[in-house]
Amino acid sequence: MKKTVALLLAVLLLLCCGCSKTNKSANNTSSKKTGSNEVSSAEKTDDSGENQDTSSTDTSDNVIHATEGQITTSDGFVDMEFIETDEPEEETTTVVVDNPVDTLKTKWQADATVTSGKTDAQATALRNKILNAPNTLENYKITGTKYYVSPKGNNNNDGKSPKTAVKDMNASIFRMNLLKPGDAVLFERGGVWRFTTGYKCKKGVTYGSYGTGLKPRFYGSAKNYANKDYWIPSNMKNIWKLTVADPDIGILVFDHGEMVGVKKLNGLVALEKNGDFYYNKNQDTIYLYYDKGNPGSKFKDIEAGLKMALFKVYDPDITLDNLCLKYTGTFGVDLDTGADNSIITNCEIGFIGGAIQSGTTRYGNGIQFWNGVNHHIVKNNWVYQCYDTGITWQGDYNNGVFDVYKNITYDSNLVEYCCLSFEFWHANNGATYISPATVDNFKMINNISRFAGYGWGRQRPDPTGSHICGWQHMYPTAKGNEISGNSFDTCTNYMVNWRIQVGGNNGEWNISNNYWYHGKTVSNQGLIYGSWTNASDLTSLKAAVAIFDKNPAKVEWIS
Repeated sequence: MKKTVALLLAVLLLLCCGCSKTNKSANNTSSKKTGSNEVSSAEKTDDSGENQDTSSTDTSDNVIHATEGQITTSDGFVDMEFIETDEPEEETTTVVVDNPVDTLKTKWQADATVTSGKTDAQATALRNKILNAPNTLENYKITGTKYYVSPKGNNNNDGKSPKTAVKDMNASIFRMNLLKPGDAVLFERGGVWRFTTGYKCKKGVTYGSYGTGLKPRFYGSAKNYANKDYWIPSNMKNIWKLTVADPDIGILVFDHGEMVGVKKLNGLVALEKNGDFYYNKNQDTIYLYYDKGNPGSKFKDIEAGLKMALFKVYDPDITLDNLCLKYTGTFGVDLDTGADNSIITNCEIGFIGGAIQSGTTRYGNGIQFWNGVNHHIVKNNWVYQCYDTGITWQGDYNNGVFDVYKNITYDSNLVEYCCLSFEFWHANNGATYISPATVDNFKMINNISRFAGYGWGRQRPDPTGSHICGWQHMYPTAKGNEISGNSFDTCTNYMVNWRIQVGGNNGEWNISNNYWYHGKTVSNQGLIYGSWTNASDLTSLKAAVAIFDKNPAKVEWIS
């Protein structure tokens, strides 16, 4: 009541006296834990001891703190903190806005010794198509309000035009639950936003791009750590210390892939080579082995991936288009039960994962859907350098309910240098083989999968490298599923790892017309689909492929 009276008095004073109230900035850096799944429950705001400038106009690597939401009148501002409203305040996603000129061209090929595949020209053409896709308003019809976000914007703006763009996700349109189904949030190309907590997408909203240049980039690293003042020599030779507060650091990337850190789990004694690092979460400290001097002065860019998913999609009818998501310790996009009718198109997703899930198991999927989905489209995306899987749907026995995976389409995606390119499974309460989950109308078509197992995820204790992984699960009631028109080019392990029972009923799967390119592996692995087959030459490779793909478009041995 007191707040309401205060509001009325403030408005009357403004209207009668023409006084103007100055903008009041908050200095609140706290963020709430959100989400129902195991990843989100572990997330918290980065809270390193760096001195940070809270100016809302700073474009350097300093945290931009949330500004109190305000209503603009013809005479000035009325502080939102004096207004009672039924709209709940949303969680704050703490962000940093980068100067875009600091970002270099991505280096995505980590292993120079890998045998060149047979899809170089096709991959280049698809990659260029994805990177040069038209902006979101050319791809989707927006029925609601269009909001614009730019590094040059101001969070006091209304965001309803490029000229009145807001600066980041701490603007009131995000914090005060103003986004409605049918709306679009458009980020300016060339901008870089750094998250220290993942962003939970709103129901029915499209998130995309506008402007010219590189896709708008979202990094799961709190800042660019290429600064000599950030790195302190330890009392051990060639081992440097960096303060970063988080539940875990999954990945270190230097100059956008020139070097990728190798995470060690058993302390400083394991740090022996350049790039080896250990994260002590009790000390909020990264220990890095580097024998060429202070790493902060040797590189132009150093990214430390925090333990979080960049974009969280837990509600239906959400579209992500033309975004670049990189350098985070768990997932690029984390979709969960309820995210039906979700669409991901024209996105670039890379250098994902490495944060500890449990024991020595580490996260790392580019796009993951967990525990059921109806209508889900992943099309025309470039996904690369994921610790685990590029694109996946998966789940487990859930309180007696077996989930539904239907009307899923993976179409014309380029997946490179992930341990597994495509993975799908739903367990039977921990049991193997027969799963009662519904799998209907799942289409994996026209994708290019390259160099599975050759990326930075080779450091995992259980190195693998397959184009398709279905593990031990069969779906007797499955119908209308298709895997066709894809190119599978070079991997370190079995091309397909789907260990179903020989002669078992796996439902309806049209698997045909795919392109297979494979060469010698450590143990001559070929393909697993019921039978385990080896491949050491073209003849044995064709025999292996025939178990899975009855009518392949092409089978070629890479000598």
